[in-house]
Amino acid sequence: MKTIRITLLAVTIVSFSIGFNLFRETRVDEGKYLSDVAPDAVFSSKAGTPPHYKSDREIIAFNSYDIVPAVRGYAGPIKVLLSLNSKGEITGIRLLEHKETPNYVHYLLSADYLSRFAGKNVNDAFEPDNDIDAVSRATVSLNALADTIRTSSRMIASEVYGLEVKGGAPGSDDGRGWITYLALFFAAFASYHVTRRSKRFLQARDILLLFGIGIIGVYLVTPFSIIHVFNLIFLRISSSYLWYAVIISTLLSVVIAGRFYCGWLCPFGALAEYIGKVPLKKWELSTETDDRWRKLKYIILGVVTALVLISRRPEYGSFETYVTLFSRHGDYLTWTLVGLMLIINVRSKRFWCRYLCPVAALTGIFSRRDDNYVSTKDCPMGNKPQPPISECIRCNNCYVKREV
Repeated sequence: MKTIRITLLAVTIVSFSIGFNLFRETRVDEGKYLSDVAPDAVFSSKAGTPPHYKSDREIIAFNSYDIVPAVRGYAGPIKVLLSLNSKGEITGIRLLEHKETPNYVHYLLSADYLSRFAGKNVNDAFEPDNDIDAVSRATVSLNALADTIRTSSRMIASEVYGLEVKGGAPGSDDGRGWITYLALFFAAFASYHVTRRSKRFLQARDILLLFGIGIIGVYLVTPFSIIHVFNLIFLRISSSYLWYAVIISTLLSVVIAGRFYCGWLCPFGALAEYIGKVPLKKWELSTETDDRWRKLKYIILGVVTALVLISRRPEYGSFETYVTLFSRHGDYLTWTLVGLMLIINVRSKRFWCRYLCPVAALTGIFSRRDDNYVSTKDCPMGNKPQPPISECIRCNNCYVKREV
């Protein structure tokens, strides 16, 4: 494991350095898109406070990021070019730039969805699933888009046109998402510690795994992903409390309890484990073959890390099955991968987690040694006796406190 850690660290440093020097991020030339938001208008150069473009008509254009840079999506700011008339009505809209994971914001790239903001007055609510018809359940990214449009257009209407507007402060996280996530996390973490002391409460894990599927996967649509880590490396910080809750809680849990997230919260891991309970004979591999194939996930992590850090495009890491499944978006290849992994789980326990998952590789690297996990025949990971701690998901089925 020491060799794997050193190799992956070297890959990370070298790839980041190459990417930083080859692919410097450049500012989008918003001026060339002015005709997209107001085809018949002629604009002057950007000026004023807040910055905006005046035209020969009663229309003003502006970049939302110039007005409210603090409003961010799940992976950074969502920059939108807008045009506004003197009545406070949005007359045109164009998405300029974003850093969101494509699986979660494919609708955001749609001209059909963006057109739903056109014609709205700055004093409208701009609430997805309310006065903005949503194409899917409102997410952090979709709410951030609405926030940046609402707040920037109100500030322009007030300070440039002198219109009376509602409060101009950015819409904030109402707390339901991150509070729900942390409630589940702490319930799981408490149960983890309780079941290390008494096997009588092990059934609690089965219940919490179901909640992981329902809350993290279906409701919040925010399973921890390797893309979280890449965005953190690129300092693409979100303004969402949920983003902080997911990243901080998961990284802290790795330091304290290794692959705790994999064993207690991961919605795809939970789904795979339940599918694995189907009473069909499992494939049998020799210990040597199994050990050899488990190293594949570290190779995948290294290759993906190099590709993403050199290109500086985290979306190149969007092959993870849980991202495709719970975002309900992917191409033929990623959906095929999801289907194969779920089917194979009938014959091989947690196949994705054992051999392919980059999050499993990452959390395994930083798992601290604990010889109290001895493994048993009913191990959900199919681990051998006295397995490497990097392969243990801390389900506590086999935990035996040894006398010192």
